[in-house]
Amino acid sequence: MADDLIVAIHSVMKGKVVYAPELVVGLTTQTKNPLSERETEVLRAIANGLSTKQAAESLFLSDGTVRNYMSTILSKLDASNRVEAIQIARHNGWL
Repeated sequence: MADDLIVAIHSVMKGKVVYAPELVVGLTTQTKNPLSERETEVLRAIANGLSTKQAAESLFLSDGTVRNYMSTILSKLDASNRVEAIQIARHNGWL
């Protein structure tokens, strides 16, 4: 462990870039966001505590459109409710 740190410090001092292997693995295994940009905006608004009506007003959409987006989001994320969808999106770094 200490030897790895010393090697990394010397590499950085020589101008090289050093990455921790556990961080690189996390980047390569990250799942692609299946949500569109607009779906992500709707889910973010809901995750921030807005009601359907408030999210609709803030995003200049109708209530029905927000409900439709939420239905699509739940389907795409295979989530049973809004809370689960938010948890999935946060866990994957999409929110």
